Amino acid sequence: MALIENLERGNWREFFSEMFEYTLWVLRNDRFRHVGSSVDDLRAWLVLGGIPRVRHQLEEGMSMRKFPEGRVIEIREQVGQLASDHRSELLALARDGIIPTAGALDAGGLSVADVEDALRRIERGERPFEEWMYAYGHSYEEVIEVYKSIDEWLVEHGMVESPGPLPPRPR
Repeated sequence: MALIENLERGNWREFFSEMFEYTLWVLRNDRFRHVGSSVDDLRAWLVLGGIPRVRHQLEEGMSMRKFPEGRVIEIREQVGQLASDHRSELLALARDGIIPTAGALDAGGLSVADVEDALRRIERGERPFEEWMYAYGHSYEEVIEVYKSIDEWLVEHGMVESPGPLPPRPR
């Protein structure tokens, strides 16, 4: 049964969370593993376009199946929550080239334009992610975690030179 059909059931929230977490595990550990159709849907969507693609495909499916507006809103919120809860894993998958970078960064609320602007600023030696994350209430530890993933990916792909030491903890 495809993912969208399972989201019509009463226990959809628990099911969706489990499928999302398992899909991330599959992408990290055994990308070509034989899986059920729900995981296969999520895996394909994440690989093709990350969280934006997941949102798009779910919107299309919910529209075709005429989901009630309340359920549509709940599913949208759940996707955002799952993306937020698993941000570091999504960033790691992007860093390793398994999912698109913009698709992982969208999990943190960044648009493609935000990413392009941030890359320009990084090239100038700025650290825009720190500013953005603090503005949205993230902790120092979360900022450092994201910094590490992004910096490693940018350096690994030759987009920037090593950015040097991380910033000191804010007071």
